[in-house]
Amino acid sequence: MIVSSISYKRLLNNKLRIVHLTALALLCFATHPVMAMGNRLSHSSKSTNRVECYVAPNGNDMWDGSSTRPWATLQHAAGNATAGETIHVAPGNYAGPVLTSRSGLPFARIRFISDKQWGAVIRSHASRATWVNDGDFVDIVGFDISGDGAIGILNRGSNVRIIGNHVHHISSRGCDGNGGAGILNGSYSASDDDVIGNVVHDIGEPNKSCPRVHGIYHSNVRGRILNNISYNNEGYGIHLWHAATDVTIANNLVFNNRNGGIVVGAGDAPFDSSPLHPADRVLVTNNIVVYNHNRYGIEELGVTGPNNTFVANLVYGNQFADWKLQSGRQFGTITEDPHFIAYKDDGSGDYHLSTASPGIGKASTNGAPIFDIQGYVRPDRGAWDIGPYQSGADNKSTWPPESCFPDCDLRQVRQELRTPQN
Repeated sequence: MIVSSISYKRLLNNKLRIVHLTALALLCFATHPVMAMGNRLSHSSKSTNRVECYVAPNGNDMWDGSSTRPWATLQHAAGNATAGETIHVAPGNYAGPVLTSRSGLPFARIRFISDKQWGAVIRSHASRATWVNDGDFVDIVGFDISGDGAIGILNRGSNVRIIGNHVHHISSRGCDGNGGAGILNGSYSASDDDVIGNVVHDIGEPNKSCPRVHGIYHSNVRGRILNNISYNNEGYGIHLWHAATDVTIANNLVFNNRNGGIVVGAGDAPFDSSPLHPADRVLVTNNIVVYNHNRYGIEELGVTGPNNTFVANLVYGNQFADWKLQSGRQFGTITEDPHFIAYKDDGSGDYHLSTASPGIGKASTNGAPIFDIQGYVRPDRGAWDIGPYQSGADNKSTWPPESCFPDCDLRQVRQELRTPQN
């Protein structure tokens, strides 16, 4: 929105913000935007300069946070974060919980990145959540997260992206009314939160079933749950509830969860199961949902609307049945063995699709991410595969994902990945 005049107070606030950003630039090492996909993608952000700060196990919070004098703790970096800043975290062990409350902007997100995927390891003790985020326009990218509490990543902000993390072995003992989750978008009033390319497993107590402890749990409007692998959790692999509506769930692999696969529904707070506030306009597409226990593969539960669509999902071997819909409609369902290269229920298998898989080339492109879980770009010619892995792809991004991910311009991505580098 263009504003023709600015009040003195607002002008003063803007001047103070400029001073603050300038001071931060003196503390951190300012660079041009990182060419995150192997220096091959240039369309990262509208901002032309970004502040880069660094955290490492051998750092010191009294230092300046530069690449040669990094800080020691994520918490210190979080407390100094401002819009447009990227916090690079070196491989090593870090103590949780991590509490992030600063917000970015639509064109200047705050990004916390493990410079080696799963190399930065965060462990918490005696804390309900290992990472709690209350900021908007924040990215949490590539961490290994575990703890003896009930939640791995608790996000209460809007426009937050949780990308490429390994969230596992969250104890969540007792199956109490507060529940637990590997990744929880927990604010009913937030919106537009994405959970992309994470591996989430062993959430809850082993060998038990609980309807309140899940792999991925989403509680608010819009947002996308894409390319995740969720398995061996005490409850459901993916669960929508509370104020969830207008959500896309696409290209996930959900298996061996002990209370069911994917749930689409609404209930409890904030609308107390009012029929005026259903889970509606949810798209569930291209997911592989197999070998889940106790209930159904894909299920509508609680209050649901008439506009939920379930397209091109592969469901097989779920205990009660593969489906239980209330008002939604399904199209293009495959009910066959997915023929992974090597299925094992403990997560140690190879879950790429073999050449015999009925899921190859059968995905819908509507709502599907252009990247697979490994960063391969889905082909511009030829069909896409169901599930998080794309067969036959040869253009692969490197770590970390570009800041435009997963909404990078598809034509530009393919062109730049094909262009030889000098």
